Amino acid sequence: MADPLKDIMLRITDDNPETRGQKLWVMFALSLFLVASLNWYAMVREPQVVDIEDLVQHKNEVVLVEGKVISWIEDRYGNGEDRVDLVIEDDTGVIQVRWYSTGEIPPIGTNVTAMGDVVDWNGRFYMQATGSGAFHWEEKDLPTHQRVSISDLAVAPDDFVGKIVTIDGFISKSISPDAVYTSAYLTDHPGNAAHQMQLLIQSATGAWIEADSKIEVSGMLSFQETNLRWAFHVQGPDILLDTSYQPQIIRLDWATEATWSYESGSKVILAGTLRITDGVWELEGPNGHTICVIPTTEDMAEAELQNYSGSIFDAEGRLMWSDDRNSWCIDANQGMGQNLVDPMTALSMQAMLSADPASMLQAPNTHYTINTYMKYAFEPLDTEGYFVDSQTYTFGQTSIAMTFPGTRTEWIESGQGIVADVTIVWDDEDMRMRLMVNSYTLTGNPPPPATMLWDDGATQWGYSKNQFVLIDGKAALHDDGWYLERPGSEQSIKLNVLPNAIGTDSLHENQSLTWHGRLVQIEHSSELALVFLLDGADALDEDGDRLADSFEDATGFNSNTIDSDGDGINDREEMENGTGPNNENS
Repeated sequence: MADPLKDIMLRITDDNPETRGQKLWVMFALSLFLVASLNWYAMVREPQVVDIEDLVQHKNEVVLVEGKVISWIEDRYGNGEDRVDLVIEDDTGVIQVRWYSTGEIPPIGTNVTAMGDVVDWNGRFYMQATGSGAFHWEEKDLPTHQRVSISDLAVAPDDFVGKIVTIDGFISKSISPDAVYTSAYLTDHPGNAAHQMQLLIQSATGAWIEADSKIEVSGMLSFQETNLRWAFHVQGPDILLDTSYQPQIIRLDWATEATWSYESGSKVILAGTLRITDGVWELEGPNGHTICVIPTTEDMAEAELQNYSGSIFDAEGRLMWSDDRNSWCIDANQGMGQNLVDPMTALSMQAMLSADPASMLQAPNTHYTINTYMKYAFEPLDTEGYFVDSQTYTFGQTSIAMTFPGTRTEWIESGQGIVADVTIVWDDEDMRMRLMVNSYTLTGNPPPPATMLWDDGATQWGYSKNQFVLIDGKAALHDDGWYLERPGSEQSIKLNVLPNAIGTDSLHENQSLTWHGRLVQIEHSSELALVFLLDGADALDEDGDRLADSFEDATGFNSNTIDSDGDGINDREEMENGTGPNNENS
């Protein structure tokens, strides 16, 4: 022992009364030194890296955990707290980390190092971290996103478990900016979807996302054992909105008031007579029922100048439940971006029929111009059908019977836009109003063909009768003609192929291809039954190079261009010559 330290220890242990006071001061100074040393050691000591399964052995200790972030929720209880709850996974288990005074939140799938206290609360362990430095990761730790389609996930979901993937699609419901937990569906089409997948959204989005909006999400796929289905986990703030696609606003129908709850939170339009009494706004329907409406301040100011009360209007807002009034309300103040009433917008004829049909029947000779859509595919010999107010099917779609002046030579497709000059009559036979079409003009393009799945069954297929559709299968020649068969099963439908069809030539023989045509029903030749037939059928060939798109994708050609390798020779000729983008002889 060094001489100075030895001298100190001798003085402390000396029983001499004359030095007792000195000994007390030395002991006090030594204790301060020891405490300061321990505090310094605690501050500079690097916490131990612990496997998650071993955290139970480190209760009330500061430790490090290394793992992958598999989910996080920001401000779990929606009270404005600067807290993020993250779930971290390593090879031994998972742990929740409650992070306060947060910094940048790591994306899902990031490999991080988290530092925090191990807390035991009634037998449930979690980590508590504070400060922006509690989480550390580098650029090499960020996840690599794989872009896939919903159909890719549907075919082989097991291949994507534990991976971070990016998909896009259409969301099934409106998402509130403050919703911390939301369950919705992501579909591959806003109207007639071929696939849909459950979407579990954690953390508030911070902005309204409308129903049927096109979004891009990155997250992880997992199997929900309680529901026996797959679900896709995403974080609300990370949802990207495709602003180039504008979802249609739903028109409510007074006759289906019991179903309005399905559109809760969505943008809606409802036509009716506006009643303003002592500052309370209500919209009255033709059946005498009312719904409360909540105007903007601009609406209220304009109503006094223009005397809105008693006028027929289209009220546009967000359908919300009002606890104060114990009823549904159309609220123009919930992120709508426009007023409840827009007097400069012409009221559609369908809205006027919905709001006050009796008054329109009183003027049978009045001509109206209606901008509308065909509800069903209209055969050339058809004269009676329906108009609807949206191009694709939406719940609450408004339809009205109509009669055309005569037959035509061409089909009018389902969803085709049409501007018609009409008059209104009462149909005694069907006991309803009917539009008599005097003249019409087709506008725009109909929706693209819907993809039919063999598993959908005959009932679901019946909804697409007379429409252009896409079906995957192999063409096979039977004694009574061509059939499209589902590989590996006995399911099939008849084919009425186009002249010179590419799907039945030798190059595409025995290939599973995507076919397009009009889905119709015909009588079975020998049985008392109706069967489906794909009329005007051929393999899908979007670029027109006479190679089916499915065949090109499978053989390395580009289905979006007739010359995949840009050498001046089209893809069909290269395929027949044994050359192409993947052939060294090309």
